Amino acid sequence: MSTRTDFVTGFILGGLVGAALALLLAPQSGEQTRTRLLGSAEELRDRARERADQVVRRVRTTADELTQRGRAKVEESTARLRDVVERGRELLEERTHGTRAEEQPDG
Repeated sequence: MSTRTDFVTGFILGGLVGAALALLLAPQSGEQTRTRLLGSAEELRDRARERADQVVRRVRTTADELTQRGRAKVEESTARLRDVVERGRELLEERTHGTRAEEQPDG
């Protein structure tokens, strides 16, 4: 029976210690808790907005950089294409004029 008595004593003692700790560490009143939660929620909201603003700024900066790179590539490609087209015209004119000159009868 000694084990049973020790268990019951320990159980009662543990309950008393637990109750004492609960009273000492009891949460704030409902109004205080709501005020604290509201403050925390507002702080979290502000942090989320700041973070979202940072992300938007980064995305805009990256988009601007990519747009500028893309425009530079398009301009470069356009200039190359113009050069190729111009060279093609020159070659065509050379061949066309060269062929016509060869076809004309000697006078």
